[in-house]
Amino acid sequence: MRYLLTAGESKKLDEHAIHTIGFPGMVLMEKAAMTLVSVLMEREDRESGFLFVCGTGNNGGDGLAAARLITQQGSRAAVVMVGKPEKLSEDAKRQFALAAACDVPIVGAEAVFSPGYRVIVDALFGVGLDRAVTGVYEKMISDINASEKKVYAADIPSGICGDDGAVMNIAVRADVTVTFGTNKRGLVLYPGCEYAGQVVVGDIGYPDASLRSLENPAYYYEPDDLRRSIPARRPDGHKGSFGRVSVIGGSEGMSGAALFSARASYMTGAGMVKIYSAASNRAILLSGVPEALYACYGEKEEEPDYQALDEAIEWGGCIVLGPGLGRSGRAEKIVSYVLANCGKPLVLDGDGINLCKKEMLYGKRGVILTPHPKEFSGISGKTVEELKKDFLNEVRSFSGEAGCIVVGKDARTVVSDGREIYVNVSGNSGMGTAGSGDVLTGIIAGLLAQGADCFTAARMGAYIHGLSGDCFAKRCNQYSLTASDLIDGIKEVMIFDEKGWT
Repeated sequence: MRYLLTAGESKKLDEHAIHTIGFPGMVLMEKAAMTLVSVLMEREDRESGFLFVCGTGNNGGDGLAAARLITQQGSRAAVVMVGKPEKLSEDAKRQFALAAACDVPIVGAEAVFSPGYRVIVDALFGVGLDRAVTGVYEKMISDINASEKKVYAADIPSGICGDDGAVMNIAVRADVTVTFGTNKRGLVLYPGCEYAGQVVVGDIGYPDASLRSLENPAYYYEPDDLRRSIPARRPDGHKGSFGRVSVIGGSEGMSGAALFSARASYMTGAGMVKIYSAASNRAILLSGVPEALYACYGEKEEEPDYQALDEAIEWGGCIVLGPGLGRSGRAEKIVSYVLANCGKPLVLDGDGINLCKKEMLYGKRGVILTPHPKEFSGISGKTVEELKKDFLNEVRSFSGEAGCIVVGKDARTVVSDGREIYVNVSGNSGMGTAGSGDVLTGIIAGLLAQGADCFTAARMGAYIHGLSGDCFAKRCNQYSLTASDLIDGIKEVMIFDEKGWT
């Protein structure tokens, strides 16, 4: 697990380390510079020629220190200073003096296009940028992007908002971003992640006490987290001990969503799955998922079979409600009845969300809601545009108000229990395909069936779902990815050895 900080949280982390713990700011700056130089020396030829483009704040100070260190290691480096000298921060002033004393050349802006420098290091602005980039800074960023050089960004590409990844009029397009201490939201959220290139998180020695001082920062998973979070498999286990999933979904002629959820539950490790669907779906469901059991929730256009719904609630260790259920009066009654009578972990997806009112979720701590933006808009009462302005906090706010766990599906899926915020960084554009969300629902249910708590199942489900898509994209491409490929990809994700995920 790694933290994912806002600009404000990054500032608080620095302030705590400096003012509470007692780390001098120059020490942290030197460590940041050393981390940056280490990455440059590891990836680039020492004879490349390194041009550091520095602003007047502490990000510029990081760049100045790195230029000095790389010069002392025998490589050719120079600095372009952008901005007024009187605006230099105190630490940046000290670094400028040190660079001058160590004979680091200060060159003009035209050096950006000089063939003598094959690598440009962007150290204009840090994560605290809160205004549109204009004037000489806009011109410099434009020149960097037009230079056709290899570009590294120090901490964050200049012009990207550290909080939400927005482009502040113009931004540096980096090949690699070396970010210091912790990752930043602006490097993960769109469009900022498209400007960041490959992100390297460098340890600069923030004390654990400073990290603990932050109040519920967002975070994301890495592959090593898989083994720690997935329920263990008992060697003496059987189909009953690995859990049962009831899938209530599928209307007449709409069986695909329920089928995908059921298959994904099995592939994630559930011992048994039973699908409750329309009578006309029986043959296709049992041929598509021959391992599954089947029951009918009622004949066409009639009242639901409440006895069958009671059986579904009783039989399953967890419940999936809504995939492909439709929006008929009967479907509405099914959703209302199950939500009112189910006290077990429940994954509410698709039409289940469309037919649900927020008030129906109050007090239902075991409900996991999996809306895409349009569904989220319908149940929250806010427009998609309003939700996307601050998606992370909108997910957390709704989760806290309704009392359920929300898996807000978007380019970066966000999961919250009303307090914590998990941002999913796995996955790719190929996952924008029909049935993808139904697979996610099934993965979450499969984890619940095996005993994972609701929040862990929701977070880890989103992560496995994305990794499954990444496995296919790596092996084939992003264009051809289908929901069936995602289910098959789960097999690759769930491979472990003594070293962890492979």
